[in-house]
Amino acid sequence: MSDTRIPFSDGTLAATLHVPSGARGTVVFVHGSGVDRRDRRERHVARRLARAGFATVQPDLLAPWQALERHDAFSLELQCVRLLETLDWVGAQAWGRGRPLGLYGCGIGAAVVLLAAAKRPRAVQAVVCRDGRPDAALSWLPQVEAATLLIIDEADRAYVLAYERLGGPKELVAVPSDSHRFEEPPALEAVARHAAQWFSRHLEEGRVRAA
Repeated sequence: MSDTRIPFSDGTLAATLHVPSGARGTVVFVHGSGVDRRDRRERHVARRLARAGFATVQPDLLAPWQALERHDAFSLELQCVRLLETLDWVGAQAWGRGRPLGLYGCGIGAAVVLLAAAKRPRAVQAVVCRDGRPDAALSWLPQVEAATLLIIDEADRAYVLAYERLGGPKELVAVPSDSHRFEEPPALEAVARHAAQWFSRHLEEGRVRAA
């Protein structure tokens, strides 16, 4: 893994990048409020995806001061704009050009990735959401065409509602977690395994579509 900076229309922000040799696709992460790209859970999932042959990009979509502002920290539109710019940046890189794209979101990032998938239905092939509030993007969910996996700890009403509204191929998987945050090694490994299997199944070279 290495650090880089991604240019946005209003500046640049840091990101962690891992590009394995011969990467067969790229997964962009969006973390939740109060969590940054160094979170051990997201790094664990990113390492598992890299072993499965996927490049991973873990950007900070908010400046440090914005992450402390509740309005910005929970702004779907602001983070979605920067996520879409991140996807454009990935598509301009030699390792990302022409490769299928997936999104992984947790916390408020679950809603952000689903909103982005709805706005770029021909660019995003697969989505994985772990916990969070996907229902925050409820009105956009019928427009999500990407294959979407929702990983939950229990039958959370927000997730069930979001699952029912999703327009594309979808699956709901429960992973028991004592902390409800998937912090225990067995729960975290289960999340990583499900994510790797989902992206391996749905991010295929032949499914790349013109944005």
